[in-house]
Amino acid sequence: MEQTQDNNAVAGHLHSTIFFILVVLYYELLFHGYQFGLLNVNTINIIFFSIAIGGGISVFTNLFPKRVNQILGILITVLIGVIFIIQFLYFAVFRNYMSFFGTLQYANQAADNFDTVILNMQQNIPMMFLLTLPILLVAILAWKIIDFERRKWKFSFAILGGCLLLYGISLLVLKVQDKDTYSAWQMYQDYTSVDMTVEKIGVCETLIVDVREGILGKFGQEEELTFQPTQPEDTSSTEQANVTTEASTEEASTEAPIDTSPNVMDIDFEQIAEESGNSSVASLSEYFASLEPTNKNEYTGMFEGYNVIWITAEGFSGYALDSDLYPTLSMMAEEGFVFENYHSPLWYGSTLGGEYANLMGSMPKNGGYLSMSYSAQQGNAFPFTMGNQLQDLGYHTYAFHNNSYTYYDRHISHPALGYTWIANGSGLEEQCYENGSTLWPQSDLVMVQDTFDTYTAEEPFHLYYLTVSGHVVYSFGGNAMCQKHQDVVADLPYSETTKAYLACQYELELAVNEIIEELKANGLYDNTVIVLAGDHVPYNNMEVLDELAGYQLEDNFEAYESNLIIWSGSMEEPIHVDKVCSSIDILPTVSNLLGLEYDSRLIIGQDILSDSDGLVMFANRSFITDDFSYNASTGEVISTNGETISEETLSQWKSFVNNKFIAADGITNYNYYQYVNTN
Repeated sequence: MEQTQDNNAVAGHLHSTIFFILVVLYYELLFHGYQFGLLNVNTINIIFFSIAIGGGISVFTNLFPKRVNQILGILITVLIGVIFIIQFLYFAVFRNYMSFFGTLQYANQAADNFDTVILNMQQNIPMMFLLTLPILLVAILAWKIIDFERRKWKFSFAILGGCLLLYGISLLVLKVQDKDTYSAWQMYQDYTSVDMTVEKIGVCETLIVDVREGILGKFGQEEELTFQPTQPEDTSSTEQANVTTEASTEEASTEAPIDTSPNVMDIDFEQIAEESGNSSVASLSEYFASLEPTNKNEYTGMFEGYNVIWITAEGFSGYALDSDLYPTLSMMAEEGFVFENYHSPLWYGSTLGGEYANLMGSMPKNGGYLSMSYSAQQGNAFPFTMGNQLQDLGYHTYAFHNNSYTYYDRHISHPALGYTWIANGSGLEEQCYENGSTLWPQSDLVMVQDTFDTYTAEEPFHLYYLTVSGHVVYSFGGNAMCQKHQDVVADLPYSETTKAYLACQYELELAVNEIIEELKANGLYDNTVIVLAGDHVPYNNMEVLDELAGYQLEDNFEAYESNLIIWSGSMEEPIHVDKVCSSIDILPTVSNLLGLEYDSRLIIGQDILSDSDGLVMFANRSFITDDFSYNASTGEVISTNGETISEETLSQWKSFVNNKFIAADGITNYNYYQYVNTN
């Protein structure tokens, strides 16, 4: 019978409790130091949590016979290492961190990024070695150096009790620091951002919080919503000075008065609050009722009755247009609405997150679940999406994607958005090489050629294209679209990666040119509006954007500047817009241009063409206004109008932005739009 121990350790051996505390500390400090640096208050939080978590883990490796404990110790160390490796590689590829509970259901779809993951492992060999080092050590030391002897229950309970006490102290330390809208305590308590939570309390504690929220969500136990009763300082102009055309305005006074009434619907928010029987829905109703709506303007109804072609372009960045390789896209960007300060933030969920922002006019949740899929799975209402709005007006509405029909459950979400969903495996044939192997990525041009004539036979129509030709990896050896257009970019003065990126985006140029030619040939050129925006920047190859820009871009804001195309053949001159704006503003802007009835208070983004203040929000809670930018990671505030930004103004804006994120998540969590639909 194996002897039990209740002393500290077998002589000359390292106690398993000490070992696991060192393992967790090693991983957390290595990761935090590499990603954020160690000279910050968050390091203290992470050290406290690491000791408590490491000690708690060790309890499970002293409950059984020694051989079993040794095997458990190895497996747990491997698991810890894998968690950190996954987070490191996930960030290296997607530029944000992974919510395990919310995204593991889509792990089988990671195959599309397998080559990218391998490439990132090769590019980060020193860090990959450091991340696997504890796994190698435990495999060697578990049998002779580390003490995995079985211990008495009293001893294990004593260790567990000490760890729980330290964990409580760790929470108390967070609470003491709770002096900011985005404090570590707020991240722990509300878990509004996986990126900020990883930064402020570490990878392991984020996983614990992630699982906690996931389990509570499964049982319908959502946190009660709390909005901060504040509005940002009014910096809007009394006239629409941010929108200009190239036409003379001498005769403006003789024109009919412009309708500047608010874009609202007849909604009784008090009735919704009372009849819902849900305190969070009541909080949302009170919040929405308190907001100032955006007003109609001279562009309201400019494209009323037009056909609408909407494109979410995979991996597209406006910096690509600086290459002079895309005459059609450049023409549309220069001769339609010209949004001088448009940004395409990187949202959680990669393409799905970017698509959600474009189509829903709202930012997706930053961790916990994928908003588009989650909304569809729980049967949320989507009354303000372009598909549903235009379908209600008698439009024929179709959505196309040259990838799998069921990818990210779009066969559930996109019909709910108001579309007949047509993709590979359901309406579109998968494109293959002559030998029968699948083309990857698929051709955007072929998708347009296979669909345009069929689905534009009856007017009015609304076509939505989700492209895929611009997908990573950007390599002439591993990307069919890069290979297809290698000759087009061969003589350009860029690196191989940048040339490969431009080559695959050239397929988008051909697809859009095909649409333009078809519009002309079918007499649709002057009564169709085209909307085009990227889903995200080429996040895995940000150096591509530096090369295209000709200098190293600032990576919190500048790298996400892009182009939003809203263009029609009927436009006689470009319309320049200086206001800061982003992807969540596309839906309300196009809704206003089409003269649709919608409530601007209920969409998180806003009509860019209105006289309301501009605002760009990022997943890490950084933001840009028309007057200044705020970097949430560094705390840096940069004025763009030469005026000093007071602490009060900054605090008001931070609360305003925080409220927007709370409302965005609340709309999804509580299916808020169902009450608007039935009210």
